[in-house]
Amino acid sequence: MIHGQNAKYVVGLAPISLNSGAATPLTCDTLGHNYAFCVITLGVVGGAATVMKVQESESDFSGADITALTAVGTTGSLRLPQTTDAGKTFVYGIQLGGSRKRYYQLAITSGATTLWSVQWILTRANQTPNSVTEAGVAGYVFI
Repeated sequence: MIHGQNAKYVVGLAPISLNSGAATPLTCDTLGHNYAFCVITLGVVGGAATVMKVQESESDFSGADITALTAVGTTGSLRLPQTTDAGKTFVYGIQLGGSRKRYYQLAITSGATTLWSVQWILTRANQTPNSVTEAGVAGYVFI
């Protein structure tokens, strides 16, 4: 099996330019999956972000912050994006189940004009997606 075929892709935030403001993220429903990856891609970064954190909830959506996935400071893997992070990607991984909740979103606030994109990749599905709709994509090609 190609493990990429046993995944679902969910847009958390379509590419957007934020100018010193907060984004309205889309909620990711993780039902039927064992792992979630939040992939944050930055374009031009005009100023350091002031908020970047993953939130979880049992309902869609009144979430609580996950402390272990709340960016702070200016250094390390769990830091707030800085102007030197233009063109870089941050990835947060979550093992689902146990005390983890069903719904997730990324809360972000940009310090100055910054291009953001957020994608959730859900893996180890209980059932392999059989269509582009089930995989959460517009097209699905393997060669």
